[in-house]
Amino acid sequence: MKYDVEWLNSTGFFTIKLGLERISAFLDRLGRPQDALRFIHVAGSNGKGSVCSLTESALRKAGFKTGFYSSPHLVKLTERFRVNGVPVDDETFIRHAETVRKVVLQMREENNSPTYFEITTAIALEIFRAEKVDFVLWETGMGGRLDATNVVIPEVSVITGISLEHTAYLGSTLAAVAGEKAGIIKQGVPVVCGPMPEEAVTVIKQRAAEKNAPLTIVPAYTGNYRINTEQRCQELQLEGNSISIGLPGSYQRNNASTAYFALKLLAAKFGFDFSKALSGYADARWSARFQYVAEKKLLIDGAHNPEGIQALASALREFYPGQKFHFLAGCFADKNADEVVASFAPLAEDVVFIAFDGSGREICSPCQLGALLEKYAPGTPWEEKSLSNCLQELPAENGITVLCGSLHMCGEALELLGLPG
Repeated sequence: MKYDVEWLNSTGFFTIKLGLERISAFLDRLGRPQDALRFIHVAGSNGKGSVCSLTESALRKAGFKTGFYSSPHLVKLTERFRVNGVPVDDETFIRHAETVRKVVLQMREENNSPTYFEITTAIALEIFRAEKVDFVLWETGMGGRLDATNVVIPEVSVITGISLEHTAYLGSTLAAVAGEKAGIIKQGVPVVCGPMPEEAVTVIKQRAAEKNAPLTIVPAYTGNYRINTEQRCQELQLEGNSISIGLPGSYQRNNASTAYFALKLLAAKFGFDFSKALSGYADARWSARFQYVAEKKLLIDGAHNPEGIQALASALREFYPGQKFHFLAGCFADKNADEVVASFAPLAEDVVFIAFDGSGREICSPCQLGALLEKYAPGTPWEEKSLSNCLQELPAENGITVLCGSLHMCGEALELLGLPG
């Protein structure tokens, strides 16, 4: 049985209506499924998915049944709803989506129709309640304070890296963005703050103090580590614990540290074997994050803002010292394309800029991006092609190709390659 989500798609994939009043009323009609669940609520500009993936894998290793709600999906909608690390099957999705759809139709008649993201949030809660999961990894969509996910009282709140993003909604300074992310901090609930600029930390400290929320500030990882390029994993030390993580990339060390301190709080409260949980890090996988497709010599990374692209560039230098790369890149118009291109330009042997399908959302034209490349790396060859043609022409005769700039585009690539999200 294949699901039909036309009724859901008609709400507008990229429609944004921030606020908690509508989602609260929506969930009240569903019997408040959130009240039956325990959450780890994760916000941040970058690193949310990786921190959730590491934490989920660790909790599963410790013997718990997990739910994991994330967005956006890369290939298939059901990726957003994972139970024990696996996307739910079509039948499970259809059953719970139908329950939710009945309430959506009622609210439409009252001219208070929920958004696409609010609907998927409700479906996630229905699924996880029915599955009786022990913990839910609960990733925010955008911001935090007014994000639909912010209707829960978690066991721990986690805020990963902060950078300028969605400035029309979240504000034009790091402090403003941090203020929106800090909106997930609840009264008395412990919060873990990942490595981020001091301007952002100051805001989170203030919010935590106002809410009497115990705060753990995680410093940038500076300890020993060893990279295994063949197995594409890395080993690091945290408070004397030797940990292997299955997510390559220098930025994942900060994500692993952030997840570590969240798990430490959970282990203290729920009494599970912390060391056993940490061994689950090795099993964590997260699509389109430094994901290597060997037969195409293609590295797919969903980095799409300056901080993310800078982290990708750092990881490329670390994994492939002294090399340059063939880049396939695109960018949504509401991202900081100037800084995105500036970050990867020094590593580019050549670039293909892609006018990918933005599903109604405006993208930067290849000509705009080409002008930026000329600004930051004069003389670097570039051209415009379709994504499908680029993928058909791989692998490149020499070197590695890197696809980056948009998670949406990465999902399109995985689908064209026949790979899961």
